[in-house]
Amino acid sequence: MTLLWFYGLLLGVCLYMPSSETKSHPVQMFHYDYSRIQETEQAWKCWKEGYRPSPVTSDKIHESGNGTAAGIQRILNFNQSNTVLFLYSSNSDNLNLNTTYTIEPNRLVRLMLDNAGLERLELAFNGPENDCRLAELSVPRNRLRNLSPSIDRLTTLRKLDFSYNLLEEFNLDRLVNSAGSLKQLLLSHNRLESFRSTVRIEFASLHKLDLSNNRLRTLDSTYWTMPQLETFHIDYNRHLASIEGWKRTRFPLVKGFDPTGTNNWNQTWLKSVQ
Repeated sequence: MTLLWFYGLLLGVCLYMPSSETKSHPVQMFHYDYSRIQETEQAWKCWKEGYRPSPVTSDKIHESGNGTAAGIQRILNFNQSNTVLFLYSSNSDNLNLNTTYTIEPNRLVRLMLDNAGLERLELAFNGPENDCRLAELSVPRNRLRNLSPSIDRLTTLRKLDFSYNLLEEFNLDRLVNSAGSLKQLLLSHNRLESFRSTVRIEFASLHKLDLSNNRLRTLDSTYWTMPQLETFHIDYNRHLASIEGWKRTRFPLVKGFDPTGTNNWNQTWLKSVQ
């Protein structure tokens, strides 16, 4: 009888432990908020300034709430073929969220994935195809370490925002096909040690360039042609002493650098360009 009682007690403990462990490790939930505008009838056409989807042929969807990691990935896997705008953001601590995203040939005009746990972003453009409508690609507050190999296929970008990621280098040559339309290039709060260009490219419309809060030690603007550049944030690159090739006559609209002294500026050089 004693032996039967002992085995019964042992069986009860074994049955209880999984239930206890399940209760102590609940499934993690992540906050999300997104808006999506879908076109239902409008034929493919290249984006142009001031483009707006027709209210007659479009539907707007907005949702917010909490979901599992699998649920978030399902949200990101929306139908790109009829979507012109997708704006996703989260206020969760998403360190435990790991997502990937692939941009396919589509109708997207604006795409924002803010704090979506992104670890990889790909562009699936094959052959002669490219995205001739995407005007904004914003992916701030993720864990992206590099650009997609096909990012040079984006031809009508006005805004590219990779701030608060893990980029260590950025080759400006990759944006040669969008140089005529790009207005904002935002790369702050990365780990950039290299921001370079090897060919002369005219960024005719670029008015804001943000390289602040990185790890730049050297910077060469010799190949930059940016006649409309007005806002240039370069502060908090603490070891940066000067910018090669920088002259006031080449960048007449930029007012100055780092007034709080957060870089290791060569003061003689700084006075000559202010």
